[in-house]
Amino acid sequence: MSEVGTKLDRIIYSSSLLTIGLFRCPAWHRAFSNTGPASNHLLVFPRSSVIITQAGHQPVIANPNVVMFYNRHQEYERGKLSDWGDVCEFFAFSPPTIIEVHRQVDPTVEARAERPFRFSHTTSHPHNYLKQRRIVQRILSGAQLDSMYIEETMLSILSQSVQTAYQHHDTHFQKRQESERNHAELVHHTQSILSTRFAEGLTLTQIALELNSSVYHLCRIFRGHTGLTIHNYLNQIRLRSALDWVAEGSKDLANVALNLGYSHHSHFTQAFRRTFGLTPRAWRQQASSHRLEKMSKILTV
Repeated sequence: MSEVGTKLDRIIYSSSLLTIGLFRCPAWHRAFSNTGPASNHLLVFPRSSVIITQAGHQPVIANPNVVMFYNRHQEYERGKLSDWGDVCEFFAFSPPTIIEVHRQVDPTVEARAERPFRFSHTTSHPHNYLKQRRIVQRILSGAQLDSMYIEETMLSILSQSVQTAYQHHDTHFQKRQESERNHAELVHHTQSILSTRFAEGLTLTQIALELNSSVYHLCRIFRGHTGLTIHNYLNQIRLRSALDWVAEGSKDLANVALNLGYSHHSHFTQAFRRTFGLTPRAWRQQASSHRLEKMSKILTV
């Protein structure tokens, strides 16, 4: 399985197509954390539980519920989960065989012939796990097994494992895409409500109910997409709309605040000053002076 050699590996079957081996690495072994790189393209059935982190992949809890994939020369590290260490069986297939098996689900495999396995692992089907265990046990018992049976069975297991990996990946990818679309729609509808009804005294519960969402989910998704809380987004719309209302000069500033949805004039003034660096009254005076200056120029002309 690795470059460590015969101390940890034991080959029990070998042909031009397939090599079957046992890998036993005690948790106390000096090389436990790193016995890589993998010397062949491998299908590995764990029998104990360890943490495997392949270079370029996320850590995986390798246990009897998963099948591990290793490309030849794959670097990896191992983390301890139990005193059993790492106990597994490995099945090394010839590179042309690996390519051919992948080709049925991934035509692009030719472009990465040195690294045909795209994924570090997949779900281990119970029947496949049982089949490979039976083969290993019968080889170890000294029973006469037909090489054709061994190789055909393991080819079938390899094929099914690769297909399962791609099916899971495609399903997860589709779910992510669907989730992202749903999230984008939720944010869009929230922005629509805030943009057209910013003067109302909207509450998070009210918006969430209208959009058939929970308050927590709505707040989390909105902030993740916009970088702003719903309150900040609403406040910015109100304040930017307020610039024109304040500049008009015909409306009382307290009424402007109430019309924009603020519960009190002082809240409006504080928010306005934090955002624009001056009070609504100061902005009104500046806007009025600008209008007078503009009118003066027009009259002069």
